[in-house]
Amino acid sequence: MPPRVLLLAVDDSDVSETVLEWTIDNVYKQGDEIHLLHIIPVPMPEVIGGIGAMDSIVTVDPDPQTDLKHIADAKEFMKRRFVTKLASRNIAYKVEIVHFLTDNDSIGEAVCKRAEALNAAAVVMAKHQRGAIAEFFLGSVTKYCTHHCKQPLVVLH
Repeated sequence: MPPRVLLLAVDDSDVSETVLEWTIDNVYKQGDEIHLLHIIPVPMPEVIGGIGAMDSIVTVDPDPQTDLKHIADAKEFMKRRFVTKLASRNIAYKVEIVHFLTDNDSIGEAVCKRAEALNAAAVVMAKHQRGAIAEFFLGSVTKYCTHHCKQPLVVLH
């Protein structure tokens, strides 16, 4: 029988560490596999424009060094915040660092798609504390997942 998969959507924050600890204490069972999902921005070309004719608009290819830095930073904080804790407890885990658009709905979409692909027993994530006005204008990854995730979702406040 394949292991039960728990998907944790994480970032480099203290609340994500809390999500991991809470999951281990309250949801994890011996033999489960924890997947740590972190989204980094898709390398995008920059558009540089001026006033006037369309021929003054130039696109600049994405900087590969910036992308490599995003990946290196993600690997470093995943190891520091999560991997050492899981390894020290002999908990099976997988780290997934995924390129995706980084607006709130897109991140939520990536989490929901990954949860469905893994047939996750549960998705566990934290709700970051933003004011109602900021959430109205910017949206919320948690709100998106609450409305679209087909797998069971646990949201820690």
